[in-house]
Amino acid sequence: MLKAVIFDMDGVLIDSEPVHYQANKEIMEEFGYSLDYEYYKGFIGSTLTHMWETLKKKYDIKKDIKELNAMSEKYSRDVVKRDGYINIPGACELVKMFNKNGIKLAVASSSSAYIIEDVLNSLGIKEDFDAVVSGENIKNPKPAPDIFLAAAEKIGVSPEECIVIEDSANGVNGAKKAGMTAVGYINPNSGDQNLSNADYLVESFEGLEMSFFEMVYCHANNEP
Repeated sequence: MLKAVIFDMDGVLIDSEPVHYQANKEIMEEFGYSLDYEYYKGFIGSTLTHMWETLKKKYDIKKDIKELNAMSEKYSRDVVKRDGYINIPGACELVKMFNKNGIKLAVASSSSAYIIEDVLNSLGIKEDFDAVVSGENIKNPKPAPDIFLAAAEKIGVSPEECIVIEDSANGVNGAKKAGMTAVGYINPNSGDQNLSNADYLVESFEGLEMSFFEMVYCHANNEP
């Protein structure tokens, strides 16, 4: 039985990937390198730490990971401060709909905890969520299942009772490894993500009702 829905944040609740890419592109330019989007999109859905560990090794960047993470967050904050968060149409309404139907809700995001809190407050949906899990507190980032398993444990449900909504290949693959039903959101700003492992794909959240998610869950779990 469907008891919980776990949301990714970046690319699902807010359209933040263009912000993150621009911020990290500018940082790499300061170091004298270009950050190609085709290469960058392989990090979408993972953590800043994982990204900078990879880039630090590849380009022999001298700054430490903590400083690089701080730079990414500062540059991203500057962009958001200037332009604001771009919310995904229909996402907040979806959260409210699940809440009204008694579905437990969690955010499982690779972003820092304070950024997640800021986004949820900005969107006016913080109180709708029963738990928030940040990738900064998880040993193995997506596509490992760890963050989703931690979210399920935090809200007191089994993995088999969850639907995960994700926009990235890393997120969808992590959800499936966790034994959860995965709904892939096709966000054009998230790059050409391979969401083929998702149980169902959607291009928009607008107009989706509880019956749709019950149908997806039952189909994925061979329930009538």
